[in-house]
Amino acid sequence: MLIFQHPMYRNFKRFREIIRVFNKYGFALHHLVFFERWTFPPIPKQILANPPQLNLRMALEELGTTFIKIGQILSTRIDLLSEDYCQELKKLQDDTTPVPFEEIRDVVEQELKAKIEELFSEFDPNPIASASIAQVHRAVLKSGEKVAVKVQKPNIEKKVNADLEILSYIAGFSDRLKIFSENISFSELVAEFRKNLTREIDFLYESVNALKFRENFKEQEGIYIPQVFPRHSTRKVLVMELIEGVRLTRIHDCHIQGLDCQLLAERGALAVLKMIFEDGFFHADPHPGNIMVKEPDGELVFLDFGMVGAIDSETRVSIVKILLAALEKDASRVVSYIEEDILTVPIKSTVGLRLDLNEVLERYITADLKEMNLNNLVTDFFYILRKHNLKFPAHFVSILRALVVAEGTGMMLNPHFTIAPYLEKTLRKIFAHAMDYENVSKKAFHYLFDWKKLLEEFPGKGHEILTKLASGRFNIKFENKELEEIGKKIDSISNRVSLSIILAAFLIGSSLIYTNYQYLKSLSILGILGYIIAAFLGITLIFEMLRHR
Repeated sequence: MLIFQHPMYRNFKRFREIIRVFNKYGFALHHLVFFERWTFPPIPKQILANPPQLNLRMALEELGTTFIKIGQILSTRIDLLSEDYCQELKKLQDDTTPVPFEEIRDVVEQELKAKIEELFSEFDPNPIASASIAQVHRAVLKSGEKVAVKVQKPNIEKKVNADLEILSYIAGFSDRLKIFSENISFSELVAEFRKNLTREIDFLYESVNALKFRENFKEQEGIYIPQVFPRHSTRKVLVMELIEGVRLTRIHDCHIQGLDCQLLAERGALAVLKMIFEDGFFHADPHPGNIMVKEPDGELVFLDFGMVGAIDSETRVSIVKILLAALEKDASRVVSYIEEDILTVPIKSTVGLRLDLNEVLERYITADLKEMNLNNLVTDFFYILRKHNLKFPAHFVSILRALVVAEGTGMMLNPHFTIAPYLEKTLRKIFAHAMDYENVSKKAFHYLFDWKKLLEEFPGKGHEILTKLASGRFNIKFENKELEEIGKKIDSISNRVSLSIILAAFLIGSSLIYTNYQYLKSLSILGILGYIIAAFLGITLIFEMLRHR
């Protein structure tokens, strides 16, 4: 039967668990807002005393891998959540108890189609790190290279896919009932989660990213990307060069000879700026836990390439224009560029947005950019966007967040570090390059090619249009989306009215039959049957009204 193939039937036990956990922490899934008393069973007083952002983090942690990863993704979406929620979700811990080595051995041997002893001369059974999706082991290849082997834990992919299937169903249902504001599509959010999580559990995607970053930085002084061994890598096993060094999170606990923290902060910032504005392919999460200092030469090493972003050259130019206008405190140009090139929904009040934006730029953009704090500027910028119900593409948010994280990483190395001067220098360099003779002439050539094509086709197309006009066969097709929506609403209202009339007819007819012929069994059953049909139609009408409210 079809019902057995329904995602809610297949995953009913997990669906019930998700509902239970969110209700336990004071979140009702049908509204995703914080309730104080109207849940069953009642919320414990200790939970009620907590701020809702803390309860959300605890709920996600209790639900496991998929929801921890979703929380980590949401912590980067400063365009959707306020700063207090983002800061709390950044605390989500992904460290877990490692699975037994025998299970890891099975995964490695199944994926690489050989015994571990045939592939590696050494393989440490004790992991050096264990997260919810994978754990990492030290090993030595037969060729002698020291490597880190990242192995996906058993059944993780199945669990993640089941959770995403449930979320997709909930998202579709929520969007049909208009639970969220009209500018937020829960289905689009879940689609983004699915894309990110699917990539994160596919280690081949990460290996390709690492190879691309290594190529982009092969001539960059002070930056190192570990080597990948594609021959030993699959969707569930990733073999990379083992880096001997110290993660930036522990840099102040170690004493590395001749360490220049200011130089490291500059290198990291310039590397992120190069990724975004020169390569158009960037590490979306360059936080201290994903960066190491390689010993003994002190190079910065970027790790974990599961979350990356990519932007085309035209979008890069648009972002450069917006950021340069912001650094020059020109709110009018910022609003104009945003409206033309970035926004996915129209601005309702251009004047209001410009005034709010101008206030923020005046507050944070200083004459000496070394004193500017990018994190505070971006936080207030996205507060304004939420205030004006504006929606940005995810990649633009990722870029701004990558810049903020890069500045935060630099400040961890040097408390007085700010990325703004390096950002301005890079933006002006990119803008100057876009306006140089070679690029301008290339664009001019493309424009001339388009005009050549237009001039060649114009006589024939013009003659065809004039011929149709003269013969009265020229048709103009007019589309008005608003009129289409009105038509759909009128159809929906007509259907409801018709259903209501039929429902009333069944109720009246059944009542007349039952009251007048209740002693005649055959006719009284007919009246009861009419009541049943009326009840079914009534329930159908209620669901239809809820679905299109």
